[in-house]
Amino acid sequence: MSKNIIVLGGTGESGRRIINLLSERLSDLKISCAARRTPKAGILPKHINFVPFDINDKAKSIETLKKFDLAVIALGPMDKFALQAHQLCLNANIDALDINDSLQAADQIHALNTEAQSKQCLLLTGMGFSPGISTLLLTELAHKKASATGHYQCRLYMGAAYGGGETSPQAILASFTNTLTCWREGTRKQIDTPWQDAQHQFAFPALKKPADLIPFATPEVAGLSCEYVAEDLDIKHLDSRYHIQHLTLGFAKFMSKYRLGERKNTFFSKMFFNNGQKLKTKKESDPDTCLWVYPDNNPQSGLMLHGVISSYELTAKMACVVVECWLNNVFFDSYGVKAVEHLSYKTRQKLLQTLALYGVTAKPANTQNTHRADQEFGWVDSVSSDINSLRNLGLNWYTVTKQHPKMAKRQQEYLYKSEIWRELKGATNRYSFTKFVITTLLAWRRDNKSLQHWRDRHQGEYTEIWRSITKDMSMFSSGYGNARKLLGQDKAYRLYRDMFLETGKMEMRWLWPNPESFNMFENKEDVILEYWLTWLRNYAKLGLFTLSESKVDASTICISITDCAYAAMFKELGCPELADMVREMEQEALTFLASQSNLNITWNFKGEGVVDITLNKALTLQAVG
Repeated sequence: MSKNIIVLGGTGESGRRIINLLSERLSDLKISCAARRTPKAGILPKHINFVPFDINDKAKSIETLKKFDLAVIALGPMDKFALQAHQLCLNANIDALDINDSLQAADQIHALNTEAQSKQCLLLTGMGFSPGISTLLLTELAHKKASATGHYQCRLYMGAAYGGGETSPQAILASFTNTLTCWREGTRKQIDTPWQDAQHQFAFPALKKPADLIPFATPEVAGLSCEYVAEDLDIKHLDSRYHIQHLTLGFAKFMSKYRLGERKNTFFSKMFFNNGQKLKTKKESDPDTCLWVYPDNNPQSGLMLHGVISSYELTAKMACVVVECWLNNVFFDSYGVKAVEHLSYKTRQKLLQTLALYGVTAKPANTQNTHRADQEFGWVDSVSSDINSLRNLGLNWYTVTKQHPKMAKRQQEYLYKSEIWRELKGATNRYSFTKFVITTLLAWRRDNKSLQHWRDRHQGEYTEIWRSITKDMSMFSSGYGNARKLLGQDKAYRLYRDMFLETGKMEMRWLWPNPESFNMFENKEDVILEYWLTWLRNYAKLGLFTLSESKVDASTICISITDCAYAAMFKELGCPELADMVREMEQEALTFLASQSNLNITWNFKGEGVVDITLNKALTLQAVG
């Protein structure tokens, strides 16, 4: 029997994401959006039914809810609505889940446990980013007894690129307090807010220096205070803190001194929201989000989630995971009010497995994964089961409109940390190195001028693109050419190639989606092929190479890249040995893109940028040159 689901607050920042994700992934699911105001055109998919819903009209709200099997409560701010929607759901005798992030609301929601049990209803609370995903990481560590003393820390970082929803500032303001309700020594305690203690800073990936942290009263305190915490968990201490880009610890501490009335709270919330909308357009506004949970003040022993994704998207994905598990009867024997910390280990594992299908995975915070978070933009993307949601679909470095704000500095870092840079510095003194830089710049200008006929050949639609292409080629050739004179060809080529491929690897990690993103698709091999072929076709249109495609059978495709303009320009500029480097970079990137699929990839390099590539669906992945 099909189920009817209603999303309360479905026009909000998280609510509309929940609706979009559910409608794309579960196309047969009947979903309705409930809100006070009719949504603007284009906010929701056309097939979604809109239901006017005023939570203060109790009788009408109950009658509306009775028509549904499950309610997703995405209303905000939760401090204001608290248990109102949950009580209405109980009165309508339907199950519900929420994305609550307020301890004050959590206390009231948990108080409904007895009533929910008596009505055999299930209220799942705190099913968002934090709590929710953060609690899954916490309970995973606690199940494995990562801390012998039961001490755990949770750290959150959110970039400013997403601006935030209209009600988010109210939740942020509510977190600024001089006293904090927290979980210490296995009990609930009230402490002075530890604004600047030994843990007031944290070194998140990809940040130049440790970030100031704002302590907050996490709703998990309410859940851990309940008698029915899962038997496998022994959590005696939980310290939760966050950092939002551009939000300073000093401002939070200052605001904590004041008790704002409703009028002032509304004023500051609007000011926060408007500033957030302005900040998200700034060049330096970061699109990254990081969640790190660990035991005993030891981050390297913890679990980490990092990627180019907003906390709102992560909240929506967690809510959709819970909906999907509910539809699959994962909670069939549960009644009452349940947070993640109340669910069995088996149920929590099912949530983690389903979350992975949404492209969201936590990884051990070991050296390899920390490097991937720090240098390669993480592994979690904002993606749905629609191929058009994949990052930079059909775009390349010359057509992408906006790069990651950390990209330019990251490229400089890779140059300055490279072995070839150290060798060049070591082979010169201050005077001769300055001379090397000047002659390289002059050679760059000369080489770029000599490529004018390439620009003349591509006048019209791609004029500006070819200016960028020839600028890049002449930059590569001039830098390498001068290094070759100083270090000799064998050494210069080896070191320059290493730097080029390492930098290219980092750049392609951002340009293309993460392998985990394709878990959203049932036919992920086909989607990977379509993504890559779309990129190749659009790249070929620029005139950089000739692309030939042939389908051998239902599972095998052969690709040939010939007439490589990169190789021709390198040869013309006297650096023919660089001809295959771009293809090598692409080989590594495609191998990584398909690394969690059953695609078998074989590369046959023929020199001068020419390559034959065979792709077929198989049980293993390999890339050979």
